Amino acid sequence: MSQASVNREKQLLEYLQEHGNASIQELVEIFRVSNMTIHRDLGRLEKAGYVQKKHGGVMLAEKNSLAGGRGCEMCGKPVSERTAFLVKLENGEEKRACCAHCGLMLQSREENVWQSFTTDYLHGHIVSANQAVYVLGSDLNICCVPSILGFGSAQEAEKFQKGFGGTLASMEDAIRYLHGMIRAHGSGA
Repeated sequence: MSQASVNREKQLLEYLQEHGNASIQELVEIFRVSNMTIHRDLGRLEKAGYVQKKHGGVMLAEKNSLAGGRGCEMCGKPVSERTAFLVKLENGEEKRACCAHCGLMLQSREENVWQSFTTDYLHGHIVSANQAVYVLGSDLNICCVPSILGFGSAQEAEKFQKGFGGTLASMEDAIRYLHGMIRAHGSGA
């Protein structure tokens, strides 16, 4: 798959995350490619479970497909639809994690990451991991500790934080936080 296709698929997902759905013609005009190119891109995204094609258009997949059928690549726990995290590599391989804690660790250890996705904790839809806002160390421990939950918007993350505590962070900040926790634990602090 060409780099242009990879970039366009990322942009298609980001567009659908913002708008929810789109017509094929709308996407052809936005991305300035042929109808067949859009259909091929959407076909790959549909096969991966990110979108659902419908007559004349496409929408984000209704059911979160990040959970898959395997356990977490980091800790082995079952992958729940509510907290699933997916790391997609450039070679097409997909690695799943049970939560953003394990997903971000997986993201930081893998080479050649194409895209990562997390599940919006409140709404259950798929969010680009690098655009998500994370709440670190809240009082609500759903999966692994320290708790890291992903949100699709800063406003909803802030509302959650007011009720359950924690710190707001970007993906990069959350990864640094996890690495700091590992160093602190490793040094006996």
